Amino acid sequence: MTRAALILCVLLASACERKGADGGVKQAEFGVFFGGQVQELEEIPKQLDPARQRHGFRLVFAKPLATDIVVAWEISLPLPEKGGPRPALVGKATAKAGQAVLDVPLAFRPSDPLGLWHAKVTADGATVIDRDFTVTAPPR
Repeated sequence: MTRAALILCVLLASACERKGADGGVKQAEFGVFFGGQVQELEEIPKQLDPARQRHGFRLVFAKPLATDIVVAWEISLPLPEKGGPRPALVGKATAKAGQAVLDVPLAFRPSDPLGLWHAKVTADGATVIDRDFTVTAPPR
């Protein structure tokens, strides 16, 4: 093996080791926060009172993060009845070095429609949640 090839192998191995050193996302859940857990429901009632129901997502990292990472999300609402582009709610957060769990609570607005929604969450550029859910009328 040539010296250049050996150096390349060492550099690639150290890059892989460094990338894995931040722990990566071990578990990603989207749903309703309840009793310290996240219930991944297919249907989420449109509850406006956060004291009665909180929904959002939780990322559990394989180990505490070595460096800060950017977590971004896009929540797509149902298509408007009169056509046009699908509206979306977007946001970003930073999971800080040393953090092992990131909870991001979200809230419904009174104007949010019922119907089929879509949640997409990325952590450090990698998609960790990509799923549909239905927003239903709140229970009486």
